[in-house]
Amino acid sequence: MNTAITVATGVATEALARAAVTAACAPSIHNTQPWRWRVRDGVADLYADRRRQLTESDPDGRMMITSCGAALHHACVALTAQGFNPEVDRMPDAGDHDHLARVTVTRLAPVTPAETMRHLQTLMIRHTDRRPLVDRPLPDGTLDMLRSAAATYTIGLDPLDRDQVIELASAVGRAQRAQLDDPAGRAELDAWTGNGGIRGAGVPDANILAAASESTVPARDFGHFGALTGAAGHDAAARYAILYGLDDEPGTWLRAGEALSAVWLVATEHGIALVPLSAAAEAPSTRQELRRILAGVGYPCIGLRLGIADREQPAPPNTPRLPVTTTVDADAVRQG
Repeated sequence: MNTAITVATGVATEALARAAVTAACAPSIHNTQPWRWRVRDGVADLYADRRRQLTESDPDGRMMITSCGAALHHACVALTAQGFNPEVDRMPDAGDHDHLARVTVTRLAPVTPAETMRHLQTLMIRHTDRRPLVDRPLPDGTLDMLRSAAATYTIGLDPLDRDQVIELASAVGRAQRAQLDDPAGRAELDAWTGNGGIRGAGVPDANILAAASESTVPARDFGHFGALTGAAGHDAAARYAILYGLDDEPGTWLRAGEALSAVWLVATEHGIALVPLSAAAEAPSTRQELRRILAGVGYPCIGLRLGIADREQPAPPNTPRLPVTTTVDADAVRQG
């Protein structure tokens, strides 16, 4: 029997505002946090914020939209933890390509406290874990579990064999060298990384490796070394995968972000470290290489490194976050 009931507009608005605030924990390309929520009258509208788009490395906004998709998933997890059933209308306005989603909550959903609160807590501790990996394979069934999480958003997850990993490494290396060799691309990277970057956003030196990584697939090259020590380990036990969609349209980029967030939360809850690998998916030429690796089964969205982190090494700190009023437009937020 369905015991769900209609939610009053005021109650829904407050729940949506709280969820939009929680969504600030979501991962984003270079921690740009390129989303903007507008919460009014029982509706939360999610927009891409072009002011925080990486116009040199991400001119078509695919990584910006993928980042927004991760924020959308975070918000929905937060709503479920509050006992609400979120309903999502993706790409709701054909005349506004930056209007990515509309979220409403019209019915109360049954809550399993232990499970939903665990998911909510995982949102808070999730981070890009660049620590070296122990020489131990992923537990049996891990890839199937992560593939199932991605499939909820019609996104595929393709684990790579050794030869494909070498191809991925080559594509990542070429993409990163091209960005660093381009003066405009390098300037953009410098603006969003290091301790002189944008306050409350970007990747500070505390989250950037202090030495070159020994991994098969190159770690993200930010153009300089940072202060993250003890992270230059091998990746012999790592598994690499590519998240892919059935087309190469903005709606799929959005779903890829939702899938990335869902996969990341499941991985974190099972003690698996995840590092996103976006460099090769950013540039058209290397993105085509990823498509060849996929043998045409889909369109690449982002790569993943998966493994079990060496917990004797200190975990990197969480990256900073912008003030809530920068990313959420809601009366409850302004008054708080």
